[in-house]
Amino acid sequence: MRSRCWCSAVLVAALLTGCGGRATPDPFAYDRTKPLAQQGGGAVMSSRRLVVRLVSYAGAAGARVNGFLLVPRAGGRHPAVLFLHGSGGNREDLLLPAAELAARGAVTMTISQPNDAQTFRPLVVNARRALDLLVARKDVDSHRLGLVGYSLGAQTAAILAGDEHRLGAIGIVAGRGSATTLYWIRRARAQLFVQAGTHDDQVPHAQLAALLRAAPGHPRVRWYRTGHGMSRASFDDMVAWQAGRLGLR
Repeated sequence: MRSRCWCSAVLVAALLTGCGGRATPDPFAYDRTKPLAQQGGGAVMSSRRLVVRLVSYAGAAGARVNGFLLVPRAGGRHPAVLFLHGSGGNREDLLLPAAELAARGAVTMTISQPNDAQTFRPLVVNARRALDLLVARKDVDSHRLGLVGYSLGAQTAAILAGDEHRLGAIGIVAGRGSATTLYWIRRARAQLFVQAGTHDDQVPHAQLAALLRAAPGHPRVRWYRTGHGMSRASFDDMVAWQAGRLGLR
C-alpha cells in the first residue's frame, strides 16, 4: 500500500498562516450539526465476546462512508477506537486488530476511506465524523477514545493528533513525515505510539525518523525488523498498548 504526500511546505504554510503569520481557520473544520444519516445492517459475524455489524454514515461533502462496527457483548460504557487503513485499502484491512481490541472490551470501528482523494481533507473529515458516530453511542465513554492509523491512515492519524483533541491514545504505524503531518503532530496532546519498519521500502527512513522526532513529549517508539506491511507482532503490540492506555484488561 503506497502512501502519497500531496502538500508541499509552501502549500501548508499558505493553508495554516496568513501573510502576517496569524493562524487561519482550521483547514479540516467541518459542520458537526449536519446529520450523520447513519445506516446499519445486521450482524455479519459474532462470537461470545463481540458482534460485528455493517455501518455507513455521511462523511465529507455528504459522501457515504462504509465501515464495520465491532461491539463487545458485555454491558456498560466502553472506550472506543477507530482504525484507518492505508492507501489502496478498505475497511477489511485492520479488521483483525479491531476484533482483538473489541474482544478486550472496546467498541471499535474500521472504515473504507476514498483511494482517489487529492488532499487529506476528506480523509480527516471522514475520520472525525466516525468519531462523532462513536461518541453518540450510549455504550461509548467519550472520555476514552483511541485511534490507529496505518500508512496513509497513519498520516491521517498524525494530522488528527494535532487537530482532534477528543483523542487520548493514537497509534501511528508506518507513517510518513511530510510537511503536513509534521506540522500537525507537533501539536499533539494525546499519548502516542509510533511504530516503523527498519526495512520499509515505501517510506524513506528519513521520513519515518522525521515523524518520530516531531512527536512531542515522550511518545512510545518501536522499530520492527519488517517492511512497510509491518508484522503481526507490531499490531499485537498496538492492541496491547491501546488496551492499557484506555483502561482495558
